[in-house]
Amino acid sequence: MSEEMMNNEPAGTPAAPTVVSSHLLETRDVSVRYDYTKESLHPTSLSFDEGTVTALIGPSGCGKSTFLRCLNLMNRETPKCVVEGQIVYHDHDINTCEENLFELRKSIGMVFQQPTPFRKSIRENILFAPRRHGRVADRAEADELVEKSLRQAALWDEVKDKLDRSAYALSGGQQQRLCIARTLAMRPDVLLFDEPCSALDPISTFAVEETIRDIAESGICCVIVTHNMEQATRVSDRTAFFYVGDMVEAGETRQIFRVPKDQRLVDYLTGRFG
Repeated sequence: MSEEMMNNEPAGTPAAPTVVSSHLLETRDVSVRYDYTKESLHPTSLSFDEGTVTALIGPSGCGKSTFLRCLNLMNRETPKCVVEGQIVYHDHDINTCEENLFELRKSIGMVFQQPTPFRKSIRENILFAPRRHGRVADRAEADELVEKSLRQAALWDEVKDKLDRSAYALSGGQQQRLCIARTLAMRPDVLLFDEPCSALDPISTFAVEETIRDIAESGICCVIVTHNMEQATRVSDRTAFFYVGDMVEAGETRQIFRVPKDQRLVDYLTGRFG
C-alpha cells in the first residue's frame, strides 16, 4: 500500500448493504469499462477464502490486474473507469459509492509490482499506518508490532539490528518483504499481490514465495497476479486463467495445470501464446 493511499482518509460513511455469501470475498458478475464504453473486463465471478492463495494467470493485457484492482476498489481512482457488479466482503457489497476506502484498505491490503517503501526508517515504515489508525498505544506495543510484522514477512532476522536505518538501504527483495510486513501490520483479512516478484532475483523471489505461503497458513486470504506459471504452481491453492478480458477457467491449481478444460488455457500452458 502506498503512502498516498494511506493518507486518503474520507469521512465516515454508511454501512454497505448486506449480501449473504459463504466466502470471505466474492465477486459476482464484476465488469470494468474505461471511457464508459470500452469493456476491458467482462462479467467475472470468483470467490476467495481464508487461508488460501489464489493465482490469477494469463497473457499481458488479459484483465487479471484490472480484476485484482477491483477487490480493494483501486479502479475507482482511475478517471472514467466504471466497475459494475457486486464485490461481496464479509457479507457486504463494497462496490458502492459510499464505501469508506480508508477503512476498507485496512482489511484488504495490497503489495505492488515494484517495492514501494516510504522514505522513512524500517521501523517507521511498519508503524506509519497503525499510528494513523490509533492501533499503537505505547512504545512496548509498537516494538511488539514491528517484530511480529517483520517475522511474518521473514525479514526480522535480517534487519533486527538496523531498524532505525532507511528502508532504502535494503536490497530489492528485502524492500518487497518490508512492504509485505508494513501491510501485515494492519492485520488484514486479505492481501493482494500484483506481480510481487517480477523485479526480483531468483533468491529473493523464493523468499517472497515462502512468505506468501506462510501468510496464507496463518489464515490470511492471498490473491496473486503472476505471469510465472511455475510460481503459480508453487504458491497457489487455486488458479484462475484470464484471456482477452474473460475469466476463462478457474479451479484447483493442480487441476488447472494437469487437466485444463478450455482449449485457450491448453494453448497458453503449452506456449502457443503468452
